[in-house]
Amino acid sequence: MRTRILVFTLVLAACGNDSETKPDAASGNHPDPRVISGGGIGDGPIDGVVNLYVIDDAARTPIANAEVRVGAISGTTDADGLFVADGVTGPQDVVAKAPGHRAELWLGANGANMTMNLVADNVATPASANLSGSITGFTGLTVAAGHAKLALVTYSNTDDLGDPANEIAQTTENQNLCFGVQAADPCNFTVTTRTGKVALVAAIFDRDLKGTADPADDTSVLLAWAVRQGLDVTGGANQTGVDLTIVSASNTQSVSAELGSPPSSLTTVGAIVGIELGDEGIAQLPAFLTPSAPSLMVPKLAGLTGATGYRLTAIANDGSTTNGAQSVVLRRGLSGPTLAAGDWLAPPTAVALTRTGGSWTNAANATAHGVELAQGGTRLLNVTVLDGRTTVTMPDLVTLPSGSLTATVNAIGADNFDVTNFSLDADRDKLNRVGGQSTTIN
Repeated sequence: MRTRILVFTLVLAACGNDSETKPDAASGNHPDPRVISGGGIGDGPIDGVVNLYVIDDAARTPIANAEVRVGAISGTTDADGLFVADGVTGPQDVVAKAPGHRAELWLGANGANMTMNLVADNVATPASANLSGSITGFTGLTVAAGHAKLALVTYSNTDDLGDPANEIAQTTENQNLCFGVQAADPCNFTVTTRTGKVALVAAIFDRDLKGTADPADDTSVLLAWAVRQGLDVTGGANQTGVDLTIVSASNTQSVSAELGSPPSSLTTVGAIVGIELGDEGIAQLPAFLTPSAPSLMVPKLAGLTGATGYRLTAIANDGSTTNGAQSVVLRRGLSGPTLAAGDWLAPPTAVALTRTGGSWTNAANATAHGVELAQGGTRLLNVTVLDGRTTVTMPDLVTLPSGSLTATVNAIGADNFDVTNFSLDADRDKLNRVGGQSTTIN
């Protein structure tokens, strides 16, 4: 998992003295080279050869001339994105870098076939379009005198927690908000959305104005939901007449989040409920649940096209605005009415990182650990530790820029995930927990 809450993907004693484009016929484990979908490791332990493919994460195309190192063997990938290291045995430290991409380092990787998927070092502005419409039946919803109706319209996310397409800013501030003081006030909105198959969802609130002009003392209670499905959005192609329909009360039900026992060091805890809509992505409902208010009225799955389950994203942090610690739990395919967070992962502790390396204390029950380095919006290096070690030496193949760097050490949890045999595309849903501690490197 990638994420701005936290990246929610597992991007995951050398010997030998030469390399070639194809493995020789010597004894050992020499499978044919193959690309592992989305990146991954497979085809048995290293015993003589490593077939390393380097691909672009977004386009899924080969990256030619990427600089790589498998143990002590260095080279570049060919036109197919392949580099073959011969004469290696046992787990290896593997690094790859290419212009325009974040470098990747895997520590203790052990598979005869490996595929490294490199993400862009700087995130491009996602394609988008404006959808305009109204909420049918908005004027028919009644609130008490001194109250107002407030609607917030959002678009469904892709199934990737850190996808920039899920965080597109609205073209005009508050254009996706409706505020009705008079009963006859309509809800006319414009929402800037990602491209592809999209659903819109609106949370409609009864807002008590408290008889003052100061919004700080206002309180809100969920009044209804409205949805629109079946939209296909092309970048730059704005659409009008995109009206939402209010979900009837008979098509809603109450769900409750059981947030369990977050790490004790993380005192701010909450959760978001999503609805999994197949090709239309995840409709993240814009209402925040907390331990003191864990219940929410939500649309029933049966009342939505293609809905397969609820999703719970539970988040805990220590309240810090810089160098903070946090933990995220992602539970998919839930039927309700109880949405359980289950076990959490604590953040790694005793983090001490420099430009040349560092150490930390691993979190209990983590599948793997990782270190991410960035400078501003530029992603520099991602390290994934597959063998349980608690130290890293930054690879000399990667030159870090001067100036302050942001570093995060992540503990990654994945049920039934085998670090010696995985495909990130096939096994992505196994990734369900992460705990992270950020720090600054000067």
